[in-house]
Amino acid sequence: HVDWANMANSTYSRVQQLNVPAFDGDFGYNWDNIKQQGTAQEFCSVSDLIMNIPQYRNWGSYETIVLCHTVDVDNTDHAGIRWYELRRVSSGDWTIRQQSTYAPDEHSRWMGSIMLNGENEIGLGYSVSSATIYPAIRYCGQSAAAYSAATGILDVAEEIIQNGVSYQYSTNRWGDYSALQVDPVD
Repeated sequence: HVDWANMANSTYSRVQQLNVPAFDGDFGYNWDNIKQQGTAQEFCSVSDLIMNIPQYRNWGSYETIVLCHTVDVDNTDHAGIRWYELRRVSSGDWTIRQQSTYAPDEHSRWMGSIMLNGENEIGLGYSVSSATIYPAIRYCGQSAAAYSAATGILDVAEEIIQNGVSYQYSTNRWGDYSALQVDPVD
């Protein structure tokens, strides 16, 4: 219950908890953990947060939320994107309909943003970097057929939005507040 007139009267209580498969979100004691080509300066993985923005959709007979966050896929600060689709039928409990971790090669992927469109296709955008490539922006996705079957597989191949041409040396922050958007008209 939120009381906007008097916030002191607001109350919050957890009504449900979802148990997700285990993951490693520990990238060490500092905020420098995503490598980039050409420099010792590393980026912050921001692994302790759900990336923006979890997307809620009400389809009439059911509701969905898609969301993602960064995980260490092999305990070497190799970042991947863990994503989930949550679903609630009628007014029942939320369930994890599908989930997986996207990390198809040795490059780190982080700062993810995920959206579900009206054609039941999922898009996942993210930053990518490693000791052998400059920071870049890419995306992949899930086709309507894979979505319908709830495979947890992002079967739309990774594509490049923008390749990096140099490294960033001034700060460990990269891509903050980036997000995919779905056109509300079509």
